[in-house]
Amino acid sequence: MNDTERYLFDVQGYLHIPGLLTQDETARLHDAARCLEHSALACCAGPLQWHAALHNEYDYWRHPEHGYFVTKQSDGGETLMVEDFWLEPDAFDFLIGHGPTMRYVRRIVQGRISINNSELRIRYPGNRTSMHMGFPHGHGPMYAYRVLGNEINCMMVRMVYFLQDVPDNGGPMCFIPGSHKGHFSLPDGIDDMHDEPGLVVTPCRAGDGILFTEACRHGGVPVRNDVTRYTLHVGYGPYFLRSQNISTQNESVNVTDALLARLTPEQCELLVCPIRQPLTDSQTVSGPMMHA
Repeated sequence: MNDTERYLFDVQGYLHIPGLLTQDETARLHDAARCLEHSALACCAGPLQWHAALHNEYDYWRHPEHGYFVTKQSDGGETLMVEDFWLEPDAFDFLIGHGPTMRYVRRIVQGRISINNSELRIRYPGNRTSMHMGFPHGHGPMYAYRVLGNEINCMMVRMVYFLQDVPDNGGPMCFIPGSHKGHFSLPDGIDDMHDEPGLVVTPCRAGDGILFTEACRHGGVPVRNDVTRYTLHVGYGPYFLRSQNISTQNESVNVTDALLARLTPEQCELLVCPIRQPLTDSQTVSGPMMHA
C-alpha cells in the first residue's frame, strides 16, 4: 500500500485494487470455486446440522469430510455461502498469507495479525446483499476504525477477491464512502439501497480486490445480468479477535488437522493463535442442531 492508496483508504473506508491476483491465480480460484459450489450443494441435500446462536436466521450444513459450513439465503434471489472454504483441499491454500494482500493489510492493522473470516459467496441472478455496518454498529469494538500515532489502526478489515468481471449490472459491491468515520445513523424512511445518500457502486474486473474496513457501510447491488457472481472474502484483524464467520462467531477459527498439515508454520500462525484455543462445550455459543 503506497501513500496514495493509504490516503484513499482513510478517506473512503475502502480501496479498489486492480489486478491484485494474476490471471492464472484468478482462473484457478474460479475453477476451484465452481467445484466447491457443487460439493456444497450436495451437502444441502441432507438435513441442517448447525445453528449459529448469535444469528438466529442462519442454519448450516457441514461437510462430513472437510468440515466447512454451508448456508443458503434469499434476498431478491438465492445466495450460497461456504465458510472456511480453504478446508476444501487445496486450491485456496495460497490465499492464507497471500503476499500482495498482506502488504496492504499490514499497513492498516498494527501488531500481530490473524485471519478471522473466510467465505466463498455465490450470488445467483436477482440476489443482493443489503446495506449494513456504518454508524452505530460498525463503530463497535470489533470493527472500529482508528488512526493512532499517524498510522491506520483497524480492527476487522476484509479483502474481497473478484473471480470474474463484475460490471454495473453484475451485482458489484457498493459503499457509503466516509461512513467509517460518521457519527449519525441513516435517516429514517430510506428502504432502498439506491436511495442511500452518497452510495457508490464499484464494478470490478476479474482478479481485482477490494479492501475495506468493516466500519464502512457496504452491501451488494442486485445481480441483473443473469451471470452467477463468485467472490472470495478473507477477514483480518488483531490476533485476539475470534472468528467473525457467522457459523462460529466469537469462537475459535474453524480449522482441521488436515488443513494445518498442508500449511507452512507462518500460514498456521495466521489461523491459530495461543489466545484462540478451542472452547469447551460450556463456552460454545453455536453448535450442532438437535433432531427428534
